[in-house]
Amino acid sequence: MLSYAEYRLFVSCIATGAEPWMAALWRWILLGVGALGLLLGGAILYLGQQLEEPAQCWIPPGSRARAAFEQVARCCRLRFPELFVMFAMAYAQLSQKPVLAGTHRFDSTMCYWELLQALFSGQRLARVRVTIPEGLTLRQIASLLQRDAGVDSARFLAFAFSDSFASRWGIPIASLEGYLMPNTYELFWNHPAEDVLERLLRAQNRLWEERFAERARQRGLSRHEVLTLASIIEAESPHPDERRRISGVFWNRLRHGMPLQADPTTAYALGKPGKPLSRAELQTAHPYNTYTTPGLPPGPINNPGPDAIEAALEPEDHDFLYFVLRRDGSQRHIFSRTYREHRRAIAAQRALL
Repeated sequence: MLSYAEYRLFVSCIATGAEPWMAALWRWILLGVGALGLLLGGAILYLGQQLEEPAQCWIPPGSRARAAFEQVARCCRLRFPELFVMFAMAYAQLSQKPVLAGTHRFDSTMCYWELLQALFSGQRLARVRVTIPEGLTLRQIASLLQRDAGVDSARFLAFAFSDSFASRWGIPIASLEGYLMPNTYELFWNHPAEDVLERLLRAQNRLWEERFAERARQRGLSRHEVLTLASIIEAESPHPDERRRISGVFWNRLRHGMPLQADPTTAYALGKPGKPLSRAELQTAHPYNTYTTPGLPPGPINNPGPDAIEAALEPEDHDFLYFVLRRDGSQRHIFSRTYREHRRAIAAQRALL
């Protein structure tokens, strides 16, 4: 503000005309101060307005600031959207803060100023916690993410079965099956499918490098082989204490040149994971059917957790070649060394039905 002495000097300059350049200078200063006052007053009046209705707005990751502000102005149906964009750009420049991507939810009680601050603070970001259990297939994960986090399942699967996307991550087949990390994740509502996939891939990459990569190299196994066997072990038993024994059975069968004859691989081939199969279905010719195709299937049949991967690399040392599910609801198995023992175990369990 002008001091009284400065004001008197300015008035005297105008009255006397003694110093025209000084009078002009002070005139411009006064005009500038007045314009700034009008601008600040207008900003306060404009940004103090309340939203007319609740709104939800999605800002994609990587959006430029102007595009993000324009999107918010449209979603929230703000009055004079150009003014909001102008004030928002000025705020972004002064604060040097980034606009946060994700789904923002705004209440009708909020004013434009609170809305603007929320874009930088994340206070109104819609976050959800999603738990992906061990042993789910890509299709099951896609359904879960769509239900619990609004992720586009069709887009998720398009990326998950994309040859180019898999190649970028060094995966030898056109499927990310087996390479996603089961865990609990905090996501935005309507989180982009590609971003979710990359987070799940990075999480398993870290796990692999920290815990399993060196041991796989020592055993002469590729990551793809380990994850494929781990996924079968994961599907066969929910009990961590039984998985190393099941792994030992599969390793014994592979060493003897015997087919794995793992029902979950056939169920995966037929699109029926976790469901019982008929004798005819077990004879279906398919690369993933380990009853008709020797060795490991072409790739994993689900996304295994750390315990199953551990079991694949560290099988129990024994001479079992067979196992059958107990019919007592425990989801545990009876293990046998010979086919004759195995047949007896099967008969005993059938007698319980």
